[in-house]
Amino acid sequence: MADNTDSASLSETYLQISPNILASFPKFRPPVDLYFYDPDVARTGPYLRAGERLSREGQDEVARFAEEGRLYLLRDDYRVYAEHLSRELGLLLVEEGFLPLEVAEIFFIAFRNRMDEFLNRPTEDTYEDLRTDVSILAEYIWIDPSRVDFLTHTLEREYDLSVHSVNTMFIGLALHLRQTGGQVEKAGLVSLSLGLLLHDLGMVMVPKFIRDKEQYLVRRDRESLERHIEAGLNMLRRLKVRDQVILDCVEQHHERLDGSGYPARRFDKDISAEGRLCAIADSFSAIIGDRPHRSARDMSEAVRMLAEDGRRYDSDLTALLAGIMAERIKE
Repeated sequence: MADNTDSASLSETYLQISPNILASFPKFRPPVDLYFYDPDVARTGPYLRAGERLSREGQDEVARFAEEGRLYLLRDDYRVYAEHLSRELGLLLVEEGFLPLEVAEIFFIAFRNRMDEFLNRPTEDTYEDLRTDVSILAEYIWIDPSRVDFLTHTLEREYDLSVHSVNTMFIGLALHLRQTGGQVEKAGLVSLSLGLLLHDLGMVMVPKFIRDKEQYLVRRDRESLERHIEAGLNMLRRLKVRDQVILDCVEQHHERLDGSGYPARRFDKDISAEGRLCAIADSFSAIIGDRPHRSARDMSEAVRMLAEDGRRYDSDLTALLAGIMAERIKE
C-alpha cells in the first residue's frame, strides 16, 4: 500500500468516492482503479483495477468503504470518471472533493454530449434535458461567480458544432460575469447560457458540404450559410422557446456595429446587449477553432483581431475579453 498518512497529500493524489459518485459508475465493472484506506496501517492502497468484475460481495464491501469515507480513485483518472459524472451534474453541487478545474472539465464534457444529442434530435425532450443541465451550471456559477474563470481553461480547438457552442457559452459567460461584476441572477444566467449555447443551432440545416468547404464560398453558398439564422429561429419556434435573450443570441450574433453584419444589417444601438456579447464570444470561438479552410489561431491573436476591429465589435467587451485571456495566460 502507498503511504498517505498526510491528509493534504491524500487529497492531492486521490479523490474520495462518495456513495453518490459510486452510484454513477457501472455496478459490476467500475471504469477506474479503486483504492481504499486501511486505518489499521494508516495507508491507502489498490483494491480493484478498472474494468475488473466485482462480485456481489465485492459490491457490498465497496459500498461499505464509500459509506465509511474510505474509498478513493486517482485524481489523474478524472477524465475517465468525468464521462460518467457528466450524466449526473447535480452531484457537482453537493460533492466537495472536486477541484474547480475538474468541475469545469466535467461541465464541458456534459454540454458537448448534450449538444450532440440535441442537434441530432432537436425535440422538446432533448431541449429540456439541455435546460436542466444549464440550470445546474447557472446554480454552480451563481454560488461563486469566480468559478466561471475555470471554464475558460477547458476550451477546445476541434472543428465541431457542439464544441464551438460550448466554447461560445463559456467565453460569453466569463464576459458577462466580468461585465456585471458578478452581480447576476440565476434566471438570467440560465437564459444567457442557453442563448450562447444555441446561437448556431440553425447550422445543422446548412448542407455539410458547404459547412466543410475549404475553398472560397461563392455567393450561392454564402447565402445558404447566412440562412442558418432564420433556420435557428424556426427551430426555436417549433420548440416553443420564447425567451427573448435566447432569441436575440440566435438572431443577432452575426450583426455588427457598423451595419455590415446579417441578417438585418443592424447598426450599433439596434443590437441588443446579448447580441453584442454573443457576437464576440462566437467570433472568438470561431477564430481559435480549427476550420476546414484554415488552422486555429492563437488565443492572444484572436483577442487582438477583435480588439482592432472596433468598428464592428463592442470595444468595452473586447477589452474585458483581453483581460480574461491575459489572466488565463498568467495562471
